[in-house]
Amino acid sequence: MIDFLKYRIFSPVTSTEKYEKTIAVMESNCKKIGEILDSDAYNNFIKLKEYVESRRCKNDINIVKNQKFKNSVEYELEKKLKQLRKNKRVKTFLSKGSNSNSFEVEEYLRLKQKTETPEFKEKKAYLCDRTKHKKCAAYKTLEDYTYLKNSADIKRLPKLQESCKKYIAEMSKWKGTFGDDFTSAILEKKWITQPITALRHLQKSYSPSGDLQFISDGKNINVTNSILQIITRKEQADGLLWSDTHGFVSKKFSYTSGMISTATKFVQTYGKIEAKILPPKTKGTYHAFWLGSEQMLPFINIFCVNNGKIQVGAFNNSQNIKKELSIPLKQKFYIVGIEWNPTEITWKINGKKVFSTNIFISDQMYLAFSSGVKRELNNTDLPVSFDIDWIKCYRRK
Repeated sequence: MIDFLKYRIFSPVTSTEKYEKTIAVMESNCKKIGEILDSDAYNNFIKLKEYVESRRCKNDINIVKNQKFKNSVEYELEKKLKQLRKNKRVKTFLSKGSNSNSFEVEEYLRLKQKTETPEFKEKKAYLCDRTKHKKCAAYKTLEDYTYLKNSADIKRLPKLQESCKKYIAEMSKWKGTFGDDFTSAILEKKWITQPITALRHLQKSYSPSGDLQFISDGKNINVTNSILQIITRKEQADGLLWSDTHGFVSKKFSYTSGMISTATKFVQTYGKIEAKILPPKTKGTYHAFWLGSEQMLPFINIFCVNNGKIQVGAFNNSQNIKKELSIPLKQKFYIVGIEWNPTEITWKINGKKVFSTNIFISDQMYLAFSSGVKRELNNTDLPVSFDIDWIKCYRRK
């Protein structure tokens, strides 16, 4: 017997709009972080940072800063020249032009000529310049580093990284395995539109015991504006019904609906599976997002709106867990999903944990969405559409 217990939520689920906006901001910030980290400016900044923040840069600047004219060869040369000007023979030479062959005069002329060269004047001017350190390569590197450090993107980077730290840490655990955002006007071949048993053994569709609708083979599936719709209609159809007593029996149905699954295309064991869906609240109908296996069990009910109420659950050969969540269906869409590991399944709605259970399910399971009818409905109740915006699957890295 199924243990049917209510699981009441004591804190509200974040609105879908707010949750999606938060995710969009995180994704935008992560994209910007990637652009900054990949930029030439940032890579140059990192190279400069290593040098500038080391002692080498400061030392290289100080070496230039501490170069004094008084400590230079040029200063000594100029000093010697001044001393020679006081020499009598040099004075006589300067006043009368005589004794030009004396050693003192020749040395004076040699030094004078040397101090009047452009190279000497340039070197003296450089050594006397109190701001010469600002013209050296190390200082230019420091300026380039400071400019990059104060640039908008690099100043913004630490804040972006801090704001996305938890999101990046969480997403870095996962690798995408499957997804569909239904941008194609035709349902892609990654999906089938009838039960796996029907496809493999009957070559025609059928409906499960207790359902009043016929599962048409894709006729009740529509893709428009990047939304997949499973449409439940009030209409006649001939088909097969599974009876627990008699097996498959022919039946005239008064309703039609549909399903999609990845039963022959994609299966997964463990991971994170989520979808953005809009299930109708019409009483007497159900609209489900679930995981199935080759056999009847195990089965994971990710999210089902049944008779206007939300149900989740997990079933294996020894455990039947079914929970009803007291969440009012006020949002247009919900992002629903599970995180599944060898010992536990956790259900989330709009990023908030709403239920978890310890259960062992290790089978490879396929994704499925389906709708159906459980009791007679008025003509005004139908048609209704179970809308699916996207589906994403991940596994642990």
